[in-house]
Amino acid sequence: MQNTDNGRLTKLDGLRGILSLIVALNHSFLVVAIPAYANVWGQNYLTFTNLQAKLQQLFMLIGNGGAAVTMFFILSGLVLGQSMSRVNLTVRGFLGFYLKRLLRLYPVYVVVILITAIYMRTGFQYQTFPFASAWYLWWMNFQMTVKEFLYNLFFIHTYLGGVTWTLRVILIASFVMPALYQLSKTTSRLTNLILSLLLVLASFAIFNISGFRDLRYLYMFYLGLILPRYKGFFTAIPGWLIHSSAPFVLISLLSVRHVTDEYLGGLIESVVAWFAIGTIVFGIQTKMFDFFNNKVLLFFGRISYSLYLVHFTVLYILARVMFNVYPNLPYGSAYFIIHVSLFILSLSIATLISLLVYRYVEIPSSQVGSALNKKIQQL
Repeated sequence: MQNTDNGRLTKLDGLRGILSLIVALNHSFLVVAIPAYANVWGQNYLTFTNLQAKLQQLFMLIGNGGAAVTMFFILSGLVLGQSMSRVNLTVRGFLGFYLKRLLRLYPVYVVVILITAIYMRTGFQYQTFPFASAWYLWWMNFQMTVKEFLYNLFFIHTYLGGVTWTLRVILIASFVMPALYQLSKTTSRLTNLILSLLLVLASFAIFNISGFRDLRYLYMFYLGLILPRYKGFFTAIPGWLIHSSAPFVLISLLSVRHVTDEYLGGLIESVVAWFAIGTIVFGIQTKMFDFFNNKVLLFFGRISYSLYLVHFTVLYILARVMFNVYPNLPYGSAYFIIHVSLFILSLSIATLISLLVYRYVEIPSSQVGSALNKKIQQL
């Protein structure tokens, strides 16, 4: 996104950078099985078992991948709404929008699953490891065939990465976005809130389809879509209120899913994230969010989509090498330091690969999409 005088738009790049790092941290701390209990993440935070377990729990709290995905979905709704505001409401306008969106998202995904499929076809055999977590062992437990590759290529299956299912959700949301945009544009702010509530209710009822949960997240995109309609509300929030509520907002975002289930937690996260993102984007009474313009965060923000898709494959292969080459590491007694090491090493490798993917796949395909969209509009 382009910079503005007050830097609000570039802050979203920094926010995306943080979210991509949170997802990478989350997955890195799920690899090794935790002795005595399967999920240290969900234990009572007031109970002290030992220092290592408490540090693991703290890092899993910071690395709340579910909350990060919720914020990604809301941000996608906000960005898609801004894109729709520049689309001509014609067949050519919609065609150009869909084509540009597809070329923005799909090529990177194709590269990642192609590399993963090649890896699985070149001597890969599924293995179980005594110190690996159930989450880690769930992945890659199938034979890579042409049929399976095609299933993943067209999102019938999403087995080739810890986050690929979210891309299918985003593509579905992108497809229905023109209709949602028109609906939000022609209704009042109160009606938009009512429509958001109806989408929430639908996510627990008619969208609760066994084996196809994608539509359950549609309300998150709609919340992002309608966010600009409430600019005046967020602009009017006094700085003292933002400063005093920020710690509680952050704690709520990071902890609520640990005491609820995925969908109820996602709903609460969405409400909290909606206020947080609105304040970051439109709040002008504070400079506390200026750190989102940090160069490191902006760098990770630029490559966030490529990193988001690349990091899981890198982590999976790296952990597999670790379990095979170093079977006698003290996994049970030193899982925290092992997870920290996995995070640092996998992030370093994934960042280098993501930078290449960003430069040679993501940017060129986005440029092609923009050029084709322009030609379509000129026909």
